[in-house]
Amino acid sequence: METTENIHDQDEHAKTPEDPATASAKSPAVDGGEFVPEDHRQALDEAHSRLEAAQKRIDAMLLREIERQAAQRLDVPSDLFDLGKHRVADLLGEDGDVDTEKVAAAVESLLKSRPNLAVRPTGWGDVGGGPRSSADDDVPDWKSALRGQRH
Repeated sequence: METTENIHDQDEHAKTPEDPATASAKSPAVDGGEFVPEDHRQALDEAHSRLEAAQKRIDAMLLREIERQAAQRLDVPSDLFDLGKHRVADLLGEDGDVDTEKVAAAVESLLKSRPNLAVRPTGWGDVGGGPRSSADDDVPDWKSALRGQRH
């Protein structure tokens, strides 16, 4: 039994904590030339990946907002980028938000060169032909009033 206790004692002595100065010297370097411990490097990598994901979401939202504004005058809003060769960055203000005036100018420029890209009118709409169904049967209509009938 003494031999197993001695083995465990030897293991405990062998597991001395590493000196932080020597640990950082073994860690990979960051861009600034400073050495960062591995756990800090993992945290930096995770933060960097979260930042990239957030930037992608922001870019997608900016694109949707520009297309929403362009949809008021263009039949296919993505034509602003596909045919007009505009970029999202070209349509942003100094603060990084969508600049409504720049979007309007880009749409106007595209419509001058290709007027067939404009929003098309939606036909005649409802001109009153065909049978009607009443949504509210309790409301009297002229037909029943003239006949003297009540609902």
